[in-house]
Amino acid sequence: MQRLKTVPRRFFNAVRRSFRQFLALPLATVLCFVGLNALVYLGDRSWSGGQAPTGFRWLGNLLGDSAALGSLLTTVASSIITVTSITFSLLLIAVQQGAAALTAQVTDQFMARRTNQFYFGYFVGLSVFVLMTLVTNTSFHRPVFGTTLALLLTTSALCLIIVMIYNTIDQMRPAQIIQFIHGRVLEARAQDLRLLDATRRTSRPGWPVVAAMRAPESGYVVGIDLSRITKAVARQAKGAVEIEFDFAVGAYRAVQDPLFRVRCPPGVTLDADARALIVDTTMAALDFDEGRDLTHDAAYGLHQLATIAWTSVSTSKSNPSPGLSVIQALRDIIAQWSPGETEAREDATSCVVYRDAAPTVATDALEAVIVVASESIQPQTLAEAVTTIAILLRHVSQPTAERLADVAHRALSSLGEHVLTRQLEEALADLAEALCERGFSAISAAVSDATTALAVSLGRLNSRSTRVPGTTS
Repeated sequence: MQRLKTVPRRFFNAVRRSFRQFLALPLATVLCFVGLNALVYLGDRSWSGGQAPTGFRWLGNLLGDSAALGSLLTTVASSIITVTSITFSLLLIAVQQGAAALTAQVTDQFMARRTNQFYFGYFVGLSVFVLMTLVTNTSFHRPVFGTTLALLLTTSALCLIIVMIYNTIDQMRPAQIIQFIHGRVLEARAQDLRLLDATRRTSRPGWPVVAAMRAPESGYVVGIDLSRITKAVARQAKGAVEIEFDFAVGAYRAVQDPLFRVRCPPGVTLDADARALIVDTTMAALDFDEGRDLTHDAAYGLHQLATIAWTSVSTSKSNPSPGLSVIQALRDIIAQWSPGETEAREDATSCVVYRDAAPTVATDALEAVIVVASESIQPQTLAEAVTTIAILLRHVSQPTAERLADVAHRALSSLGEHVLTRQLEEALADLAEALCERGFSAISAAVSDATTALAVSLGRLNSRSTRVPGTTS
């Protein structure tokens, strides 16, 4: 029954997501062309009955009578539709090739770009404009102004094709794709911060759980209506209830996965009806959807960056260039987010407990790149990742530094797969120094020892599995 209740809501969320991700601007552009056609139609009424507006008789003589206008508009309409279909087909093939080279994330970023949305809307809207102008061409209505405008817009569209082709090819470059996702991740973080400002990070000590709720349906939780939850708690048990969520926005929940817990102070008994109302309201405040939205989900962008790096760096593609760009993007993201981890961004009076996940996802993405670099034996990729950790360790906040130090420690497990190139050796030495400066002496010593052990293999003929000899007892 619960599943049936959420079907209309999920459909609404899917429609809203499609408009937010792509459809809004193209449809708005088409509607602008329809409105423009209506305005031009009113202007063309001055030609009715064979009359010509003052100063425009030459334009009517140039374009001819209704028959000539009809023939011209028919040619323009068929041409613009043919050119549009061929051009879009070629562009989609280019996008498909880009997606095959990297991942399906290419399609997401292509659709999310405002310029691409405008191109689609412009060509479709122009086709509609020309067809509507053709329909209004009758024996008593000569669309002279409409035909003139159709010719001008068509000329602009043909010139725009050159720009559109260049932009599409440029957008398929890995560096451009990664840079776009990097920008969207930083923008989406603003949504996380608003949610963090209105909630708390830790639950009240000693408050027992009075209800533990699980997901009634599967899907991504793409939004939380905090005001709805806050009002329900204030009406039923103000100050005596807190809602602790077990997920971050963007997380996937299968049926019966934990969602949230309801807590009350010791000795406080929550009325059954009040508890049911709070639980139902909190459930209704969660938005489930079949897909994630990069615009409002920073963790999704980080997932896309990690996927691109993993696909390109691994032996599936063996292309280090996108991986290096991803590492550089992650370095910038971690550097910008790190100061916020020590800021007290919370509302101490809030009844909602919500934990921040995005900074951890960012360092996890960097760790994933290090792991896959060992599979493809790319020392330049590992060196860039190690250098990134060393640079960040020297200025990030303590929580970020602790995670990065842990990543460095875990990365030593894969170091034996590599050849100790000069670039990698310098990066490891810099990392050991940065770890020591930050107070992680034990990990710094482990990095130095691992580098020394790997250096033993230099000048010797070893296979991948025997590059670093094991200890003998």
